[in-house]
Amino acid sequence: MPKRLSRSMVTMLTGMFTILFWANVQAQTTGVISGDVTDATGEYTFPDAEVRIEGERRREVTGRDGSFRFNNVPEGEYELVAAYAGAMPERVAVTVVAGQTAKVNIRIGGGSDQENANQLQGLLIDSQAAGQAAAINRRRNAISVIDVLSSDSVGNFPDQNVAEALQRAPGISVQRDQGEGRFVVIRGIDPSFNSTTINGMRIPGPEAGSRAVNLDAISSDLVESVEITKAITPDMDGDAVGGNIEVKTLTAFDLGGRSGSITVGGSYNTTNEETSPDISASYTDLFSIGGGEDNFGIAFAVSQFDRDTVSDGIEAAPWEMTETPDGNDVNAMLEGEQRDYVLTRKRTSVALNFDYRPSDTSEYYLRTMFSEFDDAETKEENIFKFEDGDIDSLTENRGEFSGAEYEKAHSDSNKIVEIESYSIGGENSFDNWTFDYSLGYAVAGESGNLEITGESLAEGVAMGYDKSGDAQQPLLYVIGEQGSNASDFVLQSAEGETVFNEERELALAFNAKRHVMFGDVPGFIKFGFKSRQREKENNIDISIYEDFGGTYTIADFAQDSPVDYPPRGDFGPAVDRNNYREFFYGNRNNFERNETDSLINSTAEDYDIEEDINAAYLMANAEFERLTVVGGVRVEDTDYAAAGTQVTIDENINDGEPQLNPFSDSKSYSHVLPSLHLNYQLQENMSVRGALSKTIARPGFEAAGPWQIIEVEGSGADLERVAEKGNPDLEPLESTNFDLRWEYYPTGVSMLSAGFFYKDISNYFLSANVAGEPPYEAFDEVSQVVNGGDAELYGIELAYIRQFDFLPAPWDGFLVDTSYTFTDSESDMPERDGGIPLPGQSDHIASFALGYEKHGFTLRIAAAYRSEFFEETDDASDPMFDRYQDDHIQIDVTSKYKINDMAQVYLNLVNLNDEPLYAYWGNPSFNSQYEEYGPTIEAGVRLDF
Repeated sequence: MPKRLSRSMVTMLTGMFTILFWANVQAQTTGVISGDVTDATGEYTFPDAEVRIEGERRREVTGRDGSFRFNNVPEGEYELVAAYAGAMPERVAVTVVAGQTAKVNIRIGGGSDQENANQLQGLLIDSQAAGQAAAINRRRNAISVIDVLSSDSVGNFPDQNVAEALQRAPGISVQRDQGEGRFVVIRGIDPSFNSTTINGMRIPGPEAGSRAVNLDAISSDLVESVEITKAITPDMDGDAVGGNIEVKTLTAFDLGGRSGSITVGGSYNTTNEETSPDISASYTDLFSIGGGEDNFGIAFAVSQFDRDTVSDGIEAAPWEMTETPDGNDVNAMLEGEQRDYVLTRKRTSVALNFDYRPSDTSEYYLRTMFSEFDDAETKEENIFKFEDGDIDSLTENRGEFSGAEYEKAHSDSNKIVEIESYSIGGENSFDNWTFDYSLGYAVAGESGNLEITGESLAEGVAMGYDKSGDAQQPLLYVIGEQGSNASDFVLQSAEGETVFNEERELALAFNAKRHVMFGDVPGFIKFGFKSRQREKENNIDISIYEDFGGTYTIADFAQDSPVDYPPRGDFGPAVDRNNYREFFYGNRNNFERNETDSLINSTAEDYDIEEDINAAYLMANAEFERLTVVGGVRVEDTDYAAAGTQVTIDENINDGEPQLNPFSDSKSYSHVLPSLHLNYQLQENMSVRGALSKTIARPGFEAAGPWQIIEVEGSGADLERVAEKGNPDLEPLESTNFDLRWEYYPTGVSMLSAGFFYKDISNYFLSANVAGEPPYEAFDEVSQVVNGGDAELYGIELAYIRQFDFLPAPWDGFLVDTSYTFTDSESDMPERDGGIPLPGQSDHIASFALGYEKHGFTLRIAAAYRSEFFEETDDASDPMFDRYQDDHIQIDVTSKYKINDMAQVYLNLVNLNDEPLYAYWGNPSFNSQYEEYGPTIEAGVRLDF
């Protein structure tokens, strides 16, 4: 693969050294102030506290361990002020001597003020107040537009994975799978257009064709904090149109010493009436090595969660306009499915972190995280093929057909998603310089042993549907005896499939930061380099069998008892999982393999992709009296190379045997990504933020993959050519982003904000038929993803957090946390005059939580809502073929009781309102998918040491 530096990159490097040479080199008349912010005992640290030098326009924000450092401070007497939301400010005098470091320990709550002491107790002990205070301080002191969830905030909801936890943040919604959040949507932007990092390391997407990260694979028990950056700064990866999700796991310095916890519990699903175990544990400790004191830390966390559940549902293909027997036209269900899924999901997550701090100016770390999501599913599907029969009667709400086909499909799969992240690095400070560096490796993928499926068919069946009673759950039924017995369904085909896809990334990063004075304005200059070497591999092996050496029906491997399928009608005979597996493996040697179809399906989607991204950036910060300015530019060079297969099936060549030819492509491109961030302080507790930035989204691996399937049928004038192709020539999507946010922080644990955002998107990805265009002039149909679409997205975000500590007891135990986001969008579609909304974008997103905490008892009632959103289209020219997911609201309840300082018990109610998933075609009265999951009850005990 070619490696080179673009002209923009060379210009960037030259600029870095020019500015560094120009920077104001301070004389040796300055010193350093360093220290930490803790409670009165020194046991608890305060991360993200603001420490400022009174009257000097100098401020620093404490790190995760509560530490801070001021470089380049002239000799003299100063007063430091430490501020943390929810506590009274603390003032400490300090003397700076040239060439020396002044050590300061600021103890918040160290005075005799009883009110401050009570507030501090709440911040340190009461989990709801502590979690909100930590999140508020991090958000308030950030240089960009961010939202934060602390570990305490996550722990106050019954969220088992990171995706579920994120739905509590402003502007965030989730895409669900089997009732559980999987992908995260930021402000209506597709999950594959966001970036995800764990401890600073970029995480690849586990699924074959997408860059989206399955956040349901990561347990929320491992999380120390989650930070959503919505306006990217130059020192962050530029491919984050929606934003970046940073997951931080626990370190020993976060807790300041030895700690441990064990949680043992279980969950009971009311739908399948099964109980699943849940266990998690964590341990941290500090050790003294090399002559230091408490300078080496170890943190370990592990979580194991099992979930046994079922999912019953109804699905339908697009409802096409169909003529009734009396000559009218109605939208009719031409194919419908009854689905019965039995699922066992096991999530195992482990984090092990090491930290070493030999001095105040040096630290080194090793961060590791492993997560495995084991998804075993048994699916039974009844497929009613109404379009293959004759219409006996048809109205707007029901239809009956004769001579139709009734198919029963069965599949048994076990796929494992794994995400691993390892990073080693350090940070060193010398005078006015701070250097940090890291080497990281991440791998994510999906693998599955042999998934076996079978399809059995009954012909000449009289059947019907009726949606007059419930449009979301149409009743599908058989008329008469044919199709009611297991022996009516003859096995037609069977498949065995093995899946392996894996994405690996090796990343090397270096950053340098220098504190400078721009005249009398303090600030810093920062620059850095990053190299990301990414590989994507996809390999599928499929065996398709269509002759079994005999005639078999479902009666040969049927279940003894009927499937429980209320209230959607009689499910009829179904396959027994164990009987079918025994039949498949015991007789497979006698099956006749369809070599042609097996070869095509096993080869066409296999590919290897290499993507190298080399980036450099330069940014600067200036702290004026009320205005903070951060600006800079990032340059990213991308080298892309892909290898796959072109499959051609031509009836006129080699008797139509598939022709396999290697197919490869490569390209290089660059992007210059500037950004500017402003934070103006209107008054001490009120500010306005603004940001203007440019970001990109590289195309998905399937869309840009090196694969082609070309089919040629007929001859002469009747020759027909059709193709499906990946498009390695796709250009990245580009977005210009504008953010404006007003923030107000009253006294106590409280926050009120209102923001506006706008994104102007170009080179949007569209699925199109490019037949007739070069080089496809001779083709009748060519399906391919292309560039060319433009889109815009805009909206408002509102958020409010308030602890009611100003009220008299017992009302002072209440806390409210709520947010609302309005979003609107439109993207180009050549077949539509008015365009369509962006996939995944809901107009309305809201979350609400009302909590109460007093005398060891904690209760929180929470609701998460999103309105309907456009998902995909089956026919770009007809809105009736647009698939939407209906609005969704889920209510959860969390309750805890602290028995003593060591033990607490909990009881959670998840999906208390039994909210289903519903999707429709064009109009809510035309079902596309309906599934129910039922409420879940969780209970257990937690021990803290």
